[in-house]
Amino acid sequence: MKNSNKPEIHTMSERKGPLIINFKNYLEISGDKALALARDAERVSEQTDTEIIISPPQVLLAWLTKNTKLGVIAQHVDIQQPGPSTGFSIPEIVKDVGGAGSLINHSEHPINQEIIRDLIPRLRSLGLLSIVCAKNLSELREYSSMGPDFVAIEPPELIGTKKSISTEKPSLITDSFQHLKQVASQSQLICGAGINSSEDIKIAVKLGSKGILAASSVVKSKKWYEKIYELASQF
Repeated sequence: MKNSNKPEIHTMSERKGPLIINFKNYLEISGDKALALARDAERVSEQTDTEIIISPPQVLLAWLTKNTKLGVIAQHVDIQQPGPSTGFSIPEIVKDVGGAGSLINHSEHPINQEIIRDLIPRLRSLGLLSIVCAKNLSELREYSSMGPDFVAIEPPELIGTKKSISTEKPSLITDSFQHLKQVASQSQLICGAGINSSEDIKIAVKLGSKGILAASSVVKSKKWYEKIYELASQF
């Protein structure tokens, strides 16, 4: 059953952001610790009027949707249809447990273009958010033509480092934004990879990024609330 208190994320509100926090499979968020992080993010979202979306491991997704007002998205969904398949995560069940959408094609879980092309309209038909990750401008051009809600530009060599896309490859944000603007794309821009500080987000937003995809800088922080507030306050 969908959490009736949860906002309709797929339509996106007029709030700032989104700041998407990918929990990945870090042990820092294993079990009950995932809810503690979500609670801190919820506080920051309310205090800063910023849309914060969390993306936990699949095994925690249903539990978190029942216990937070934040939008909760899957880290990945598969193309299999409802029915006799085992070990896959399908969009219909993500929706039925209260999920708001999914990341697609993260560089740590890449899938082929035909699957991406099929998943985007399937998620949309279910009222779910689609966030397709692209590692370079060429991929961004290709994936944005498929009409996802967001396309996230993330150079894989910067993911999990202290080197931010904002300072190492600012032109990639600018070029991505300009492309989406020139083709009047319905997809909005998100950027990620190495986002560690308030300055990283300030630069990214100035260059045209609507939202931010963060992971280790938050999850591995010793003070989750303070780090999330630092990032969210810059939108």
